[in-house]
Amino acid sequence: MNKIYKLVLILILVNGCSKDFDESFQASSLIKPEFNFSNYLIECNLKEGANLLNLEKFFSDLVKDAFYVDGNFDFYIYFPKASYVNKFIINIQNNSNEEIYPPFIKDLSAKGFDKIASCNFNSDKLNGIILLNYKNHNEISFNTTEILYCDYKEGFNYGTFRVAIDRFLNQMSSLKIPYSVLYLQDDNSPDRFIWINNFYKEDYSEEITELWISTVEAKEIKDEFQENAECIESDIYNSFIIN
Repeated sequence: MNKIYKLVLILILVNGCSKDFDESFQASSLIKPEFNFSNYLIECNLKEGANLLNLEKFFSDLVKDAFYVDGNFDFYIYFPKASYVNKFIINIQNNSNEEIYPPFIKDLSAKGFDKIASCNFNSDKLNGIILLNYKNHNEISFNTTEILYCDYKEGFNYGTFRVAIDRFLNQMSSLKIPYSVLYLQDDNSPDRFIWINNFYKEDYSEEITELWISTVEAKEIKDEFQENAECIESDIYNSFIIN
């Protein structure tokens, strides 16, 4: 996990504030992410007697319904990278202004999901933005997801590292690594954010190490990140889009 955490520190780009902090902070606090979807991360546990085959069959049947075929939302399942899995996360990414979360929960229950798993459906609504989208990811079957729960340090916010994010994304795009990243934030918790890395190659760690980690830019990014924010939790998942 320490190796992964160090990798994540380098992958997440945040911009250190200038030394003339007082004036720049007031301006930076006015800069907000241009969110374009809402999101729920729902933590679940398999019930006793249920297994991954039951879960797979349930979701395979579920998405044949018109509610999922015609809905303007994406539906992901995250399984921890472990030999024994009884926990998972459902990620609902709503790309419309229509409220789909209550009917989604109701539909799951009506179709018997409660017999397979128990979930925390009281999850907070998050706002999200895709910072970098790998356009060909639907052509790749392998998908690893890293979810980081981070806190801004005192005096820092999204506005203080927006310019550096653009720099980071431009460099990652130029490397043409199969990679995308999402930024999530709760309106009620502006001092916290969730950063989601998606990798679409099985050897992504080796590729990033070779092309990126050893560079001068990577060291600068790590230093800037540690100056601005701290990730208090980092988890790795095998992820699947349900469609």
